[in-house]
Amino acid sequence: MKPAVVIIGAGSAGLGAAAALLERGVTNVVLEQGDRVATSWRQRHEDLRLNTVRWLSGLPGLAVPRHAGRWVSRDDYVAYLERYASRQALDIRFGVRARRLTPTGRGWQVGTDTGVYEATHVVVATGNDRVPWQPDLPGLAAFGGPVRHVAELRRAADLAGRRVLLIGAGNSAVEIAGHLVDHGVAQLWMSIRRPPTILPRQMWGVPLHPATVALRYLPERVRDGLARAISRRAFGDLTPYGLPAAADGPFRRMRTTGVTAAVDQGFVGHLVAGRLSIVADVTRLTPNEAILRDGLRVEPDVIVTATGYRSGLADLLGPLGVLDRHQRPLTGKGRQALPGLWLTGFWPAIEGNLRQHGREARRIADAIATGRRRFGGPRPPAADDRRPHPIPGTRP
Repeated sequence: MKPAVVIIGAGSAGLGAAAALLERGVTNVVLEQGDRVATSWRQRHEDLRLNTVRWLSGLPGLAVPRHAGRWVSRDDYVAYLERYASRQALDIRFGVRARRLTPTGRGWQVGTDTGVYEATHVVVATGNDRVPWQPDLPGLAAFGGPVRHVAELRRAADLAGRRVLLIGAGNSAVEIAGHLVDHGVAQLWMSIRRPPTILPRQMWGVPLHPATVALRYLPERVRDGLARAISRRAFGDLTPYGLPAAADGPFRRMRTTGVTAAVDQGFVGHLVAGRLSIVADVTRLTPNEAILRDGLRVEPDVIVTATGYRSGLADLLGPLGVLDRHQRPLTGKGRQALPGLWLTGFWPAIEGNLRQHGREARRIADAIATGRRRFGGPRPPAADDRRPHPIPGTRP
């Protein structure tokens, strides 16, 4: 039998959707281009820890274990996703890259580099941070040192003793800046065009993540006002250190640009202590210098860009007309983009991306399962016959 649903991507969003569907008796297969689950998580730097609390970061059906601590490390979260896939008995096909989606009269065909899969529904869960975005800086090709996106930096310790120019001011930039100082870079300049709102991960030992969840239904202006007040209470005025307050609140910025708030993991302490310097944005590079907008010149050994990511959805979904000009889905969270086509994991949330993945998984699974019952879909298979297969005559 063919699966009712094909899921593309074996990260947290895809695994959550697969488990929620199985719980409702809906057969599915997960296609993953990597050789293991959580490919994108494995590629992040080794110092990474979640900014969301452990007990609000799990997926449907299995909590993150208590031994992982309050702020779960990269390796512990990868281990959790591996255990999740095994515990839920998910059918995952590794080394399969989805190339195209084609609507048919009865659902969808998923063209891959190993064959064609057919299903009534397709869930795209390839991740919002799939493709690192590198700015096209004038003189970039002439710069004599290495230029690396933060996604390529596996160990901040590798830059110990180096002079580093860090470009960017989002959460990734603020996070890696703290780690670079911790690991002993000789000098760190942080080039900022638009100041972020920086929030503490916890205050007086109490994590703030549950509060953002509890307050999510308040008006945006109220949440932005509370976030500004918390930032001022935690850090004071950082203008004397080169970091003025953000012009807009974090929730408004999230809604209008998709850029989340920056969460402090030691960055502010390093800034106030003078262990890093905030500088203007870069206008041009020479073989050994970066020339800044205010005329200052700095001589870094290495440039690290923390300039964000793109979804990479254009190749797969571009012809279907479901993306805006920024390659972001036009549909809402966990809803159909087209009949039988669902997207999940593409809407970052200050109250927690991982928590959002679980909510979207349940919404999609409920809608698909309800639709099958309403329109007389096939009965759920026996427990020993839940491994779906590609179209006969194609390679798995």
